[in-house]
Formats: sequence, C-alpha cells, structure tokens
Amino acid sequence: MYIEQVEDELYQLKKAGQPIGSFRLIQLSRGAGKLEQLQVKDHISPGRILEVFEVIQTYVEKVGLRELHVESHSDTLDFLLQHQQFKKMDVEKRLWIYEVNHS
Repeated sequence: MYIEQVEDELYQLKKAGQPIGSFRLIQLSRGAGKLEQLQVKDHISPGRILEVFEVIQTYVEKVGLRELHVESHSDTLDFLLQHQQFKKMDVEKRLWIYEVNHS
C-alpha cells in the first residue's frame, strides 16, 4: 500500500496500482498536518485500517511534518488512534495528535 498525491491537499491510497481510498492532509502551522475525510473502500477489513494509518503516519514522517491531527467521530476510531500512539489532546473536540518521532 502506498500514497499518491492527487491535488494540493488530496491524496489517494493505492494497492497494486488501484485506488482503495483517499484522504485530505491539511497543512497547519508549526509543521503540523490534519487528516480529514479519510475514506476507504468497503472491502477493506478492520485490520487493514491499522495498515492504512501506519502508511499515513509513515508518509507524514517522510514529508517532514512534526504532528498529525485527527478529530475522532467514534469510540472505535478513538481505540484505533490510541493503538497507533496518538494522544487525546482535546476531549470536547475529540482531537487526537500523533507526534512524529524523527530519529
């Protein structure tokens, strides 16, 4: 699975050359990005969603962002974000932040 930039803030998730999903990566200040409108095809299993987040997190690190922000909309996503080392920063907005560990 890999990421291909389609437009300024629009990206496609691809596997074997075929699109399997898309998302927007909005540039914020201070080297942060915000993940929005993540969509994957219906046939993607819940386990593959973890892989999707790992690919996005690796991409964010590669392009030099310091943080990735995600606003959660469900308890299931909260659990997944926590599993992927995101930290809940704003309970009311359900804002989670992944801090990139640049080695």
